[in-house]
Amino acid sequence: MHSFDRRARPLQLYSHVLGVPRRLFVYLPPEYTAFPQRRFPTLLLLRGHEREWVNPREDESRGGTTVIDVYERLRSAGTVGPLILVMPGLASDDNTVPGMLTDFRSPERAAAVAGVGSGLFQRYFFEELLPFVDLRLRTLPTARAVAGFSLGGYMAVKAAALHPELFASVGAFDASIPYTTDGGRRARPGDSLFAPPMFDAPFGLPRDEAHLTANNPVALLMRADPAAIRRLTWIVQYGPEQLEPWGSNFYRGEFLLRALRTLGVENAAPLAAPPDSQHTWQSADRHIEQTLPIHWRALSARMRSLERADA
Repeated sequence: MHSFDRRARPLQLYSHVLGVPRRLFVYLPPEYTAFPQRRFPTLLLLRGHEREWVNPREDESRGGTTVIDVYERLRSAGTVGPLILVMPGLASDDNTVPGMLTDFRSPERAAAVAGVGSGLFQRYFFEELLPFVDLRLRTLPTARAVAGFSLGGYMAVKAAALHPELFASVGAFDASIPYTTDGGRRARPGDSLFAPPMFDAPFGLPRDEAHLTANNPVALLMRADPAAIRRLTWIVQYGPEQLEPWGSNFYRGEFLLRALRTLGVENAAPLAAPPDSQHTWQSADRHIEQTLPIHWRALSARMRSLERADA
């Protein structure tokens, strides 16, 4: 059933980069209305369709709750503060073609699918979506976090690897992380992750290995400034090994953590592979429940740093 939590507000913008209208959902804390001069930190939650994080029936595991329920429980417990949640749409309108935070190699293969347009989803995200959010809402652009589930985890890691200066923290749950070879410098040939036809438009047919490498989150991490990557708080979780290959991305999660360790980054998550996790929305929401306080601490540190700079 396609529905959404009514506490989430839909926003629409016209993307000149994509050439099509795009939509996102936002959740505003109670303080947003109560203090009209105040600005707030932001958490971007990525997956595919903007509906997914706020659809109480996105899968059977969810049981009628959403990530907003998770956030409000944490607020009641006093473990996080006022935060804007942003859930952008980064896929086709029917969610059959993933945007991958990627400028498509073969956008013509999705020309008939609404919401794809030019397929320039990486440019859309950085050049239009983030500025739109900061212009439309009272955000603190220096206090921004990003997190994602599955392909959303791929996009969260990729976004931070491309522009670590834009974020305070990065979360990934059971992320779809492609492997690399040559010391992390290029995509591993024959990786089955992107074999399904839904990836024909983003990565070309046959798959363009140079394009895969240019959009591989781990390869991008290896090319980034290590000091900039270490300034971020990294929060990585994934399902347990016994659920491989269909119920978790354990090995891909381990691969991401090994790459981060080579850059001097330690995982801030309390447990990398919670034994009761699965590749479900219930587990994704539980990941946010366990890790949002860590994001909040990273965001609070950025806000304190900004206050000191302004003093």
